Amino acid sequence: MSWKKVFVLCGLIFLLQMASACSRHRSGPEVIVEIPAGFSGNFELKMGVNNTPALTQLGSSYVVTVPKSGNLSTSTLLQNPHTVFKNFSGTDVWGYSNSIFTTGDGIPVGGKIEFFVGTQKDYEAFQDKKNHSNEFLRLKGLPAAA
Repeated sequence: MSWKKVFVLCGLIFLLQMASACSRHRSGPEVIVEIPAGFSGNFELKMGVNNTPALTQLGSSYVVTVPKSGNLSTSTLLQNPHTVFKNFSGTDVWGYSNSIFTTGDGIPVGGKIEFFVGTQKDYEAFQDKKNHSNEFLRLKGLPAAA
């Protein structure tokens, strides 16, 4: 076998190993979000909050039941969760975001999962209201909410 063929073969083996390593990348834990019938509005889950209950576990999954208030705090801190929505009727989920807050040296200390449940029109109205409230704060010389 010539050196050129050996070099090409080694390159192909390296690429296959890299592709295999990427396919083994495991996502974070599964979070099952139960949205009660009739719920509409913004939901915010604050994670890593001291002196609050841990999330309920069902096997290897975590279960979050959306309360009527739309706000929930937990001591559990989930990084890169795979979110599955259950039990919601005829409405959509908009603006899903997952944030992790870290110290300057990268240690996770808290986080937030946020989304809106409702129609696209309701979501856009919520976003407009949220954006206008930040404009009001800036006009008054106050820092805008994060």
